[in-house]
Amino acid sequence: MASGLSISQGIARQRRATANPVPLLAADRRQLRRVPLFTGMAPRVIDDLVEQAELLQVARDGWLFRLGERSLHVHLLLAGRVALCGSTPDQRAAVLEVFGPNEGLLDPSGLVERPYAVGARAIEPSRIARLPLGAMRAAMEEDPALANSLVRLLVLHWRLLASRIADQKLRSAPQRLAAYLVDQSGITHGEARLFLTEDRRTLASHLGMTPENLSRVIAQLRGIGVALDGRSVIIDDVEALRKFGCTDRAP
Repeated sequence: MASGLSISQGIARQRRATANPVPLLAADRRQLRRVPLFTGMAPRVIDDLVEQAELLQVARDGWLFRLGERSLHVHLLLAGRVALCGSTPDQRAAVLEVFGPNEGLLDPSGLVERPYAVGARAIEPSRIARLPLGAMRAAMEEDPALANSLVRLLVLHWRLLASRIADQKLRSAPQRLAAYLVDQSGITHGEARLFLTEDRRTLASHLGMTPENLSRVIAQLRGIGVALDGRSVIIDDVEALRKFGCTDRAP
């Protein structure tokens, strides 16, 4: 089982408080109005949502919310990167997925009056728009475009989850890393140079490994032309790496 965080690390990070909300700046308001979730909505309904939104500025390793807490808000990531994390009572934790800006709701559990199904931790300094659940529900009733956007978003989340489960069950650890690097490269063949957005601890947990196992896996991929120095990666032949990872994903 992937741990990603030690028991002591998990306890320390669970004690870190979420940043206090502040009003949105003008630039944040403009960005929030343009998020894909609001596509097709009536401008008046969007304006009502934006007026009720707050801004969270979360430092690296700060928690937005934790698994099992009562869900009172909807969170939309404006800048930075946030990891969705699962955990156990004995403080083992694993990264389930990592989200970047404008990738949608971090956890929609509150829309059906359920506690958060995961925790959310910033893996780099992040800016998050926080909207009251009551305002989101009212907007869904007033404008069907929001409900339609939520359905599409939940389908994308489900497909992503299904893909991750398949990775864990069908691919070896080296194949999972290979598939991840192919996705990050953004190309289908030739040489690729990229910079990893996740540190090794987060990446290992994301891929279902321990940090120690990730180091061994990286060494195995050197034999098929992958060089990793810190977060810098060089792939000699992306197509060969795709075949090794047994992936037909389109980057």
